[in-house]
Amino acid sequence: MTSDVELGASTAWIAGIDVGGTKTMFCLSSEDGSIRGKRKLDTQLSRDPKSFMEWLFAELGQFCQAHGTKLSKLAGVGIGLPGVMNEQTGILSSAPALDWAAEDIRPWIAHNYEGIVVLDNDVNMAALGEQCKGAAAGCEHFVMITVGTGIGGALYLNGQIYRGAAFSAGEIGYLVIEPDRGALAVGPSGILERFGALENQASGTGIGLQAARCLEEGELCPVLALQAAGGSVTAKHVFAAAAEGSQLAARVLDRAYHLMAVAIANLTITLNPQLVVLGGGVVEKNAEYAGELAERVCALSPVAVDIRKAALGNEAGAIGAVEAIRRALLGSGRLMDA
Repeated sequence: MTSDVELGASTAWIAGIDVGGTKTMFCLSSEDGSIRGKRKLDTQLSRDPKSFMEWLFAELGQFCQAHGTKLSKLAGVGIGLPGVMNEQTGILSSAPALDWAAEDIRPWIAHNYEGIVVLDNDVNMAALGEQCKGAAAGCEHFVMITVGTGIGGALYLNGQIYRGAAFSAGEIGYLVIEPDRGALAVGPSGILERFGALENQASGTGIGLQAARCLEEGELCPVLALQAAGGSVTAKHVFAAAAEGSQLAARVLDRAYHLMAVAIANLTITLNPQLVVLGGGVVEKNAEYAGELAERVCALSPVAVDIRKAALGNEAGAIGAVEAIRRALLGSGRLMDA
């Protein structure tokens, strides 16, 4: 599919896509960054990279048509993906939510779209969105942390995303909080291949798994036992059970909060950011989460830091992906700053 975009024309829009472990968010924007349309779909986790990109761009094409434009007329497409994205080689690795082997995904994208594409880690994109239009607007030094299906992080330092030598900076889900457990996720190639130690206990997935493990070991909680019998225990069930007075659920959450607080305290001591922004499904769906975590971090860390809930919610990654394209076009001189 060729690209017939005319920059500066009214039809030249930008698309931002945030591929999450559960949902995929699409945004369409005009060249000045104004959001013109949004769409959210279930992420097609059962697909391989080739068929996934076919699905992704087919859905984007339909989304464009619904807003009176065409995929080929887009000025560019930004995509945030849940893994380590090497922007030099196009290889996405350490993507357990998608269950893909490390692979160059650029050929599969080019087969569906020939315009400008910017690829990055999904939390890096979310951080860019929050820095552009959200809780970190104008901030030059901050950490973005998302707690959802897994736990992700982005380091926005000295006015730009810090990616590290192998593009894996910010993968805080693999932080070793308990030395006897290790990272639990390093494969023979040295690549982080599965969910990490921190997210195995403190992510939305991890919270559900820890509660289920307690039930398997014989602990009693009728509400959670009923959920386990009907399928699987989720973080939603655990938060609800804790609110109803379940000691088991409260203990699982207390441990998740503690591990997250230790991780964030260590990050604030090491990096001295102005701000920590908390996002992701667990944060969004539980009003008390950000405040509870902030109190625990303040009790642990000697370095003062402002901890805020993300302002853009589940749209941050897609909005950041739009901004990534805008910056790429501005940097190339193909777009005038608004």
